[in-house]
Amino acid sequence: MRHIARFLALGCLLAVSMTPIRAQANPTLWAAAASTDTLVLASGQLTLAPNAAQAAAVYGSYARFGMFDSAPQSIAPANQVTVTWGATVPAAASVRVDVRGFNGQRWSDWTLDVQSGQTVAFTTIARQIQYRLVLLANEAAPVVDFVQLAPNTLAESAAIRIMEDEPIAPTYHIRATRMGLVGDRTANGHIIQPNDWFVSLPSFRSLSSRGGGEYMARLSYRGKSIVVPVWEVGPWNIHDDYWNVEREKFGDLPVGWPQDHAAYFDGYNGGWAEKGRVRFPTAADVGDGAWVALGIPFNDEQEELDITFLWLGRDPGDNPDPMPVGSVTPEPAPIEELPAGTIQVDNQGEQFSRSDVVWYEFSCGKNRHSFWTFSTNKPEEAVNNARWTTPLEAGEYSVTVFVPYCPNGKSDTTSARYVVQHADGETQVVVNQAEHAGNWVELGRYRFDGTGSVSLSDLADDRMKAIWFDSVRWTK
Repeated sequence: MRHIARFLALGCLLAVSMTPIRAQANPTLWAAAASTDTLVLASGQLTLAPNAAQAAAVYGSYARFGMFDSAPQSIAPANQVTVTWGATVPAAASVRVDVRGFNGQRWSDWTLDVQSGQTVAFTTIARQIQYRLVLLANEAAPVVDFVQLAPNTLAESAAIRIMEDEPIAPTYHIRATRMGLVGDRTANGHIIQPNDWFVSLPSFRSLSSRGGGEYMARLSYRGKSIVVPVWEVGPWNIHDDYWNVEREKFGDLPVGWPQDHAAYFDGYNGGWAEKGRVRFPTAADVGDGAWVALGIPFNDEQEELDITFLWLGRDPGDNPDPMPVGSVTPEPAPIEELPAGTIQVDNQGEQFSRSDVVWYEFSCGKNRHSFWTFSTNKPEEAVNNARWTTPLEAGEYSVTVFVPYCPNGKSDTTSARYVVQHADGETQVVVNQAEHAGNWVELGRYRFDGTGSVSLSDLADDRMKAIWFDSVRWTK
């Protein structure tokens, strides 16, 4: 069934129009997708009901709250979307626009607090896109006029290749607590019930809709394993998606190590989290019903669990082995067979060298690892450079470089300047990495007399774009 679902997801959306998707000042469009009863239509616009409920504490002190999930919109495969929106926001009120993509199997994390005109890069290939509005007010309510989504599409072949390389969802071992708080309102508007089944994680990026299951987590404890939705944000932090390599905050901590754990055990940030001094470490709150279903006594309010973040990949099944802190590869990368007569140098090999300055790493590309840095168009600011070198038999070779597809939330450079050193001198080839993400790109055919070398620096024609360093091949 999983293969059938993938086939349908990959094939059914090829004829979709790529005109921007706009929710205008039109009561029909708003009403068609309204997700809660806390929102009303006023003059064709979207606003809060006069009797809207008080916001959950995680949003701050607001007397009225409403959350609106748009209907998912089908699109041709895309890896980015440009968002524009308009609203009137009075004093002591707030509007937040969040965006995500669906690849046919699971949703990406929400990109939070999207500004009008911002381009969002997805962590998955999007075949559907959706926005979420959070409206908050104390007195006068905000009024939303429109939201417009304009996707930037990919070739279908590139989308299929990226989806086929889907990893297994990661599992980490953390300390958790029983939720309690029956009668309180969660961040997605749910009223906590006795014996509830859900989990609270410390980031809005993976918050399901009220009653929804877009973001599910597997909880495992001493041989028992259950799957529950993420319905709340907390307990100690609200910007700590510790399961992601590129974290919203606390990027100096390794993946899988929650900030509150670092504060408690390592003295990180002086022992403080976003909500105060950490008195006991807990990176998840578990609903009472789920807590008991795991076999934990109701009165034991703290315990150690394994959590699998199922929206990040394939479900590993019951009671998976947790990964070491800092690890992002729950399974070994498959061994790739090289074409005949080919020599490949990877960015983690001894034949790759780089300058000793600031670099960033990402678990993507060949051998599930790439380096990247920010581009600059000013020669005096160019400090990052790297070189791939290999001994070669004398002869003519085709030189190709791999541009990884790495959704790190940054736009890729359109002008990476690769320099090939060969027997007849050197040749510079400019590669649009944004256009060729996920592909091998040929730099040309050259004569070599014993050594092959390709170099790349952060000097480009653009500025503050991601420039990627992965693998180089010479094929005779």
